[in-house]
Amino acid sequence: MQGYSYVLNVQVPSEIRINSLVPAPCAETPTKDLFDRLTFLSGRYRNPFLSGSTPPSNQAFEDAKSFILTLPLTKITKPSIHVAADGEVNFQWCGTDFKIDLGFYGNGKFSFYAAKSGRAPIIGDDILVDSGLSHDLISFAANP
Repeated sequence: MQGYSYVLNVQVPSEIRINSLVPAPCAETPTKDLFDRLTFLSGRYRNPFLSGSTPPSNQAFEDAKSFILTLPLTKITKPSIHVAADGEVNFQWCGTDFKIDLGFYGNGKFSFYAAKSGRAPIIGDDILVDSGLSHDLISFAANP
């Protein structure tokens, strides 16, 4: 969505002129990019997309949006976001030596599996969405 900025010149107290109406720069941000991806997926997968599949619920998408707001996107790479045939909204981070697979089903919680070379895998279930990623998982996906 493109916004507009207004340039106002006040000549005298009774006169206000608008000199120009120009599009405001719309800076892309990681958060906006991720929200846009969720909006696209929620529109595309409103109905079952494979025989026997279940589309993600609206609440699963809402949980994913809430989770995005907890992410330290200046410290970690953006996840890729997909939907699964079982109704999951799925976030994935992949790097040369790690992988995090995280999912939402619309119950206010998420589950994940994370693996990093030289470390034992980490598994988490039924974690409240507002809790975000643990510091340990953030270190997996930290920007170099």
